[in-house]
Amino acid sequence: MSNALAIAAVTATLAQIVRTAAQEAVGGADVVFGRPESAGGGNALRKVHLYLYQVTPNAAWRNADLPTRGPDGTLRQRPQAALDLHYLLTFYGNESELEPQRLLGAVVRDLHARPVLTRQLIRDAIAGQPYLAQSDLAEAVEQIKFSPLNLTLDELSKLWSVFFQTPHALSVAYQGTVVLIESEERPATVLPVLQRGPGDRGVETLLGPFPLLETLHIGVPEEADLQPRPPSYPGAQQGLLLTLTGRNLGGTAARVRFSHPRLPVQEITVAERDRSATGLQLVFPDDATAQTAWAAGLYSVTALIGGPGDTWRATNALALPFAPQITSILPGRTLTRDGNGDVTLTLQCRPQLLPEQNATLLLADREVPAEPHPNATDTVTFVIKQAPVVKDCLIWLRVDGVNSLPIKRQGTPPGFVFADDQRITLS
Repeated sequence: MSNALAIAAVTATLAQIVRTAAQEAVGGADVVFGRPESAGGGNALRKVHLYLYQVTPNAAWRNADLPTRGPDGTLRQRPQAALDLHYLLTFYGNESELEPQRLLGAVVRDLHARPVLTRQLIRDAIAGQPYLAQSDLAEAVEQIKFSPLNLTLDELSKLWSVFFQTPHALSVAYQGTVVLIESEERPATVLPVLQRGPGDRGVETLLGPFPLLETLHIGVPEEADLQPRPPSYPGAQQGLLLTLTGRNLGGTAARVRFSHPRLPVQEITVAERDRSATGLQLVFPDDATAQTAWAAGLYSVTALIGGPGDTWRATNALALPFAPQITSILPGRTLTRDGNGDVTLTLQCRPQLLPEQNATLLLADREVPAEPHPNATDTVTFVIKQAPVVKDCLIWLRVDGVNSLPIKRQGTPPGFVFADDQRITLS
């Protein structure tokens, strides 16, 4: 970064290079700052006009310092302007001795051979200029490089048209890039670091791939080691085995987190024998506490993998339908319609239904809403108006969009069959 004298210091250094080349090519030649003008006579004819005609933002560096301020307006780092400088070099001399062309050749040769303004060259150029004594361009991180500009005849004619009543002369354009001018504002002092991480043990660096869940499988605990693995249940239930497969699941510990929209988050710790780098296994609780701690519906499942220093990495989330389970049909599986053709059916289920949960009974071609249940309950009643006459008809209990499972495992290898205790007869 440089201060506001950077542009002037670049011009002075470029003039030093041009002057050395011009005097070597034509004795007595000199460099003049400013726009081209009509050539004078005598020795004054031998000269090179060095004119900074345009300054443009540098496309690569213009946003490199953003943002410079915090949300509260506090200066975080000094703003910097990134600029490209466009110079026009015009050559004058005795045309009969081709002095302008000799001057042009020498200057182009030296700028092509040494296009970068070195730190020593900048110091030498500003040493005899007291008005540039405070320039710090020589200490800038980015060194300025000059390259010729390929101006078309149209661009060149437009450029010379701004020099009113000045005859055209042999000229060439160069671009210097990049000049970084830094603001003189001072950013706020950063508070010192008192400790690096908990217990001053340093920064926890998390490298390598992150854990990922790919599939989930629901079965019974007795089939945990069975190969090939039987088909998965379409939904989870209490007492069933959940197997999560994925990648990078190894660690010092593992927990599985279950999130339900109507309940607090549940976490189950996976035993060491039930976890590996590619899989986690756990059995859903099936005790009295689980009847109230869990609910039917759609869960979001995430695994938490423990690492060194008590760090935990979370996986992606998978959707898990948790199905209600019909445990009893009252007054029995065979019911008789009343005089109006209606039937009242009561189901006992687990886990218990929450007051805000929607429960319906699916029977033949009917979807029957449950009677209101203002409190959490494991018993839900349905009144089937104009009940159909059916025999051994399967029923489903749907809670928050998740159906019960009127199926069971049977056979070798095990497969699914419909459960007889999930059927009713209406007459």
